[in-house]
Amino acid sequence: MTEKNGNERNESNAGPGVGRRLFLKTAGIGGVAAASGLAAPLATGAKRKVVFVAHEDIPFFAPVRAGFKEFGTLRDWDAQFFARGTPANVAETVRLQVDALNSKPDAVGFTRINETAFDENIMRAKDAGIPVVLYNVASAGYEKLDVPFVGQDFIPAGRVNGLQAAKYAHQLTGKTEGRILIDNPSPGVSALEERATGTEQGIDEYNKQNGTNYTYETFTTANSQTEALSRIDAKMRATPDVVGFASTVSGNWFAAIWAEDNGMTGKFANGGFDLIPGVLEAIAAETSHWAIGQNPFAQGWVTASLLDMQLEAGYKPFDYDTGAEVVDKSNIEAVAEREARFG
Repeated sequence: MTEKNGNERNESNAGPGVGRRLFLKTAGIGGVAAASGLAAPLATGAKRKVVFVAHEDIPFFAPVRAGFKEFGTLRDWDAQFFARGTPANVAETVRLQVDALNSKPDAVGFTRINETAFDENIMRAKDAGIPVVLYNVASAGYEKLDVPFVGQDFIPAGRVNGLQAAKYAHQLTGKTEGRILIDNPSPGVSALEERATGTEQGIDEYNKQNGTNYTYETFTTANSQTEALSRIDAKMRATPDVVGFASTVSGNWFAAIWAEDNGMTGKFANGGFDLIPGVLEAIAAETSHWAIGQNPFAQGWVTASLLDMQLEAGYKPFDYDTGAEVVDKSNIEAVAEREARFG
């Protein structure tokens, strides 16, 4: 044993349990600090109210809603999901977010399809101590808000799309040159712009690896079937060297319809994003050749779990990439069966 100033002892000789007591006391101090980020205890019989707001009421969000609701059931939440109308309306979505915050929720999940319009609501929630996690779409610049995002990393996912487009163009047409049309129904939406950029990168990568020389062009279609078909028809007729159609959303479903109506099935590569019923049916019929999934169920479930982690354990949530699942004829049956549970 060593002595310092006559009263300081080496901790190893401090007696049984002293080191452990010191550790527990220190941990207790840290525990108090961590607990300061926890939500207030609930009254007996009360439930957490957690509200999700989506920017559009479309079939894509059915798995998101299911993931959120299933997690909420396990945690006995009052889990509320709101979306109104299609196509997406920024002002209406802002109002839905305001309504959600006015209902005094314990936590919220928001989509952010605009780079500025939703930020006031996000900061209002944070200032009120309401945990916020963005899901599905975060839009450029979300990092400055210090909120996490659960969703696809759009440029890498677009790169996968471009690789598929070039691969199928090569296989189906046998040509080493030609144009791949990149469909974007909503120019200015950062998620789709990033997917388009990634698609271009994927085509360039395939060209470099395989000695092909495919070019690409982005054009604007529409979210409604009638208008989209009209624009696809005009563009395809004006592009005699087309070898592929690569959508940044689910426009490959519409392109499949156009191909069937015009005797063009199998004469160009056709694919895109999202595993909605029309897309899955087109892949099963081989009128579309691939789709890139983004695990919307996880966008509900994981977003809810991150909110729960912050509410109940005080841990700050983090970004979560829901991936880029390639669906084609090799796995369509299993994927279709999986997705059927969402209706």
